[in-house]
Amino acid sequence: MASVGRAIVRVPRKISKGQAFKVQMVITHPMETGLRKDKKTGKLIPAHYITHIDFYLNDQLVTKIYSSPGISKNPYFAIKMKADQSGTLKVVYADNKGGKWEKSVKLNVA
Repeated sequence: MASVGRAIVRVPRKISKGQAFKVQMVITHPMETGLRKDKKTGKLIPAHYITHIDFYLNDQLVTKIYSSPGISKNPYFAIKMKADQSGTLKVVYADNKGGKWEKSVKLNVA
């Protein structure tokens, strides 16, 4: 699966200083629980899921989300946060098979 780990992160175009805003994210990932069987072979499909997501604003950790195998394929995550200055929001995420990815977006705080 070549596109595993690809993410779309959305933030408002303009953010008011100190005002809460929403960060939305979709990650391309199979999110297998390890409990589902392959229809052709009858064997269990190994677990493969996102374990955690870290959100950094200008390289400072803002929050962390812990995930589990019970979340659907290509999961959607959203958080609310505040920013006092423009900068870079970096999202770092990993799965239980050692995959690690990151996505950055610019924040325009006025």
